[in-house]
Amino acid sequence: MKGIVRIIVTLACLAVVTAATVLLVLRPLNARVEEDREAIEQRRTQLVKLERVARRISDLQKEIHRLEDALAFFEDRLPEEKEIDVILREVWLIAEQKALVARSVRTQTAASQPRYNLQPITISLQGTFESFYEFMLGLERLPRITKIRQMQVAKSPLQEGSVDVDLVMDIFFEKKS
Repeated sequence: MKGIVRIIVTLACLAVVTAATVLLVLRPLNARVEEDREAIEQRRTQLVKLERVARRISDLQKEIHRLEDALAFFEDRLPEEKEIDVILREVWLIAEQKALVARSVRTQTAASQPRYNLQPITISLQGTFESFYEFMLGLERLPRITKIRQMQVAKSPLQEGSVDVDLVMDIFFEKKS
């Protein structure tokens, strides 16, 4: 019996050592491995999100560059304040070329905006509608930014086939720093 007791004690010791190894070493190790897997999965998810954000940032940088180019294009078309008389002369010449009679040209108070100023101009013209239409096309071809804010076209009571036109035109110009 001594041999059987020894075997049973040895087997019991092996069972205790195995149970202790499982409880003290393998379970904490498996728990740590599972935590590491979860951490890796979270980091992968974050990496995917960061890659999406990086693509958006790249797209945003392209969009910012495109918008800066557009802004530069429009700023190049803004005359300096001292060039307004040149633009007025161009408008006057277009009216004369289109056989319009400029009854009056008056400037109003300039309005200040954050990046530019605008100079409103009131113009009264008289002539045929076709001439006025050609005048508007000529204004559209000006290299500078202008805007017709208000326009009244009426049949002239004085001359058959003629129109009286009153318009308010804004000339945009560069703000001095």
